[in-house]
Amino acid sequence: MPNKKTTVGAGAGSPTATFFEGATARKPINNWYTRFAKRASGMFKAKNEFTKEEYKIALEFLDWDVQPKDVNAAPMLALVISLLLAIPVLGFLIYMVFITRELSFTWFAYGAMPLLIIPFYMLFYFQTFILKAANSQKIKAITFIPEIVNYMIMSMKLTPNLERAVRFASEHGRGKIAEDLQKAIWSVDIGTYPSIEEALDNLAYTWGKYSEEFKHGLMVIRGSVIEADDAKRAAILDKAMRDILESIRDSMDKYAVQMRQPSIYLYYVGVLLPLMLIIMLPIGSVMAQLPLAQTWVMILLYNILIPLGTILFANTILNKRPPVYIPPKIPDNYPGLPKRGYIKIGNTSIPAIILGLLLGAFVFGLSVIVVEPLVNPLPEEFEEEALAAYFPFWTIAGGVIAFSLVISTYLYGTAYGKRKAQLDLIQMENEFQDSIYILASRLGENRPIEEALTYSADFLSETKIGGLYRKTSENVQTLGMTVDMAFFDPVYGSLKNVPSDLIRGSLQIVVDSIALGVEQGARALLSLSMQLRDSQKIKEKIASLLEEITSMMKSIAFMIAPLVLGITSALQNIVIGALRSVGSATPSGAADSASIPGLGGGASLPFAGLGDTSTLELIPDNLTFLLIIALYVIEVTILLVYFTSKIEEGDNDLAVKMNIATSLPTALILFFGSAWVAKGLTGI
Repeated sequence: MPNKKTTVGAGAGSPTATFFEGATARKPINNWYTRFAKRASGMFKAKNEFTKEEYKIALEFLDWDVQPKDVNAAPMLALVISLLLAIPVLGFLIYMVFITRELSFTWFAYGAMPLLIIPFYMLFYFQTFILKAANSQKIKAITFIPEIVNYMIMSMKLTPNLERAVRFASEHGRGKIAEDLQKAIWSVDIGTYPSIEEALDNLAYTWGKYSEEFKHGLMVIRGSVIEADDAKRAAILDKAMRDILESIRDSMDKYAVQMRQPSIYLYYVGVLLPLMLIIMLPIGSVMAQLPLAQTWVMILLYNILIPLGTILFANTILNKRPPVYIPPKIPDNYPGLPKRGYIKIGNTSIPAIILGLLLGAFVFGLSVIVVEPLVNPLPEEFEEEALAAYFPFWTIAGGVIAFSLVISTYLYGTAYGKRKAQLDLIQMENEFQDSIYILASRLGENRPIEEALTYSADFLSETKIGGLYRKTSENVQTLGMTVDMAFFDPVYGSLKNVPSDLIRGSLQIVVDSIALGVEQGARALLSLSMQLRDSQKIKEKIASLLEEITSMMKSIAFMIAPLVLGITSALQNIVIGALRSVGSATPSGAADSASIPGLGGGASLPFAGLGDTSTLELIPDNLTFLLIIALYVIEVTILLVYFTSKIEEGDNDLAVKMNIATSLPTALILFFGSAWVAKGLTGI
């Protein structure tokens, strides 16, 4: 039998009281880790117990479909796979360095280091995976603690029935805590626990290891049943709610502070350090006679390792961010949206990828046919030296910008309609928080809900939420619907095209509360307003604590990094040319006393081995270097925009797509523009 909805505050003997008729066991969670761990336990024999209690607690908390033996075997398989991949590469290095001697020992030193580190990193990663997953779930769940506790308190204030309060909170709440409340109810239904009180005790102490405030809140709510006086019980419950909100605010502040320092490290290591290395690497490579600035090393470093390390570190930081606000999810069939993957232009829908390819082709053609001949004309045929040195800068730039336009157009086109609808819903949610007081004030005067809705619609006539109230009022008065149907009817309901969990859940609580009287509905609304207001304060607090870092990263992604990298790519010729001139002018026997001419006062700089210019020949040519840096600009822009968007917007993929779509072409235009200006100023 399906679960039936519980009406808030209804007592056991109330005609509106309904309970779960039968129970269905909740299946443990399966994911990629559980499948990997089970396969590992089939290949390796491991103990079916944990040596550390924290692993047992984490696994019980996560409720994943794995046994301790699976968890213990997973790191073994990860280590073996890593070694199987690393050993052939290590063997190849040994062969090339020590047997054929085609590579120097430096290659072995730099190549063997990551090959030895990666397997042990994978071992550590899988050893601590469930601990990190449990901690991530804890952080996410903290967001919903005030909501869950508030639902229980609302129900307890109306009718002091603990089982009813737990059922109500589990049905209206979100997140893992709501799932665990449902599991507690199921445990009581099948007889695992004799009463809901014992099930709550177990739940409180399970969560107490992760959230002391939730444990305390459950204990207070459980104990409030003993208080016979309604006023004293309400005071106890109100104090419990205040304590939880204060504790949650402190926890959020702590998490925000913990995110700040790693964000600074990400800024320095993932952004500033690569910017400095891009010009220092060729110089250091030549001075130390190391092949660190050759093409494949630059590609490996700037286009693979640095971006990969940055995204892994960024995700580690983002996992510590509590989801203070969950934006509305816009379905594909939302009214007014084009078909998925299409862009709506006027009354016509065009495939986003086709439009992107057309724009890219136009920009590339424009750069080749118009910009290149106008700005960077081909030298006359008789100027053989100039012709040999000619570099089709704007053709390359046009190709890269065209590629970015294809990506940006696709992202923008597929996200724009949904993002616009999402922003409208977010505005409606903000208006809803303000409208709660108006509704509550009318209900507090013992006015019928129909009249309260009509008054609110008139008072908020210029707002989107006012239109929703107007539609609801018309459904009641014109179509003769109940308030529940006026809101939630799948055909005519005012919430039919409002996919906002916040608005739908809040109005469902109001409707359930009004079944017990308008005064109870007013109380429910006031409790909701307090909860929503505190959630907004927490969101603003986190944003303010991280604003300095995110704004700095935005400026780096949008302006500073492209400008610096553009100038650097242009100055590479000067640096390499100077090193070549020093190398050619320095006898091989006088390498130790080589000096760079032009330094005032006879100053000299020692360069080891500059008489041998073989290292210089390994450095990428202009075209290759420009493409490597251009690809790095694309990657660093996407990574920084992704990180800052996730910090500011949370798990909002639409905002991430839109921000990347608008930032990427701008960053590349700045990069190539600054490179061209620097090239012109230096005369290269």
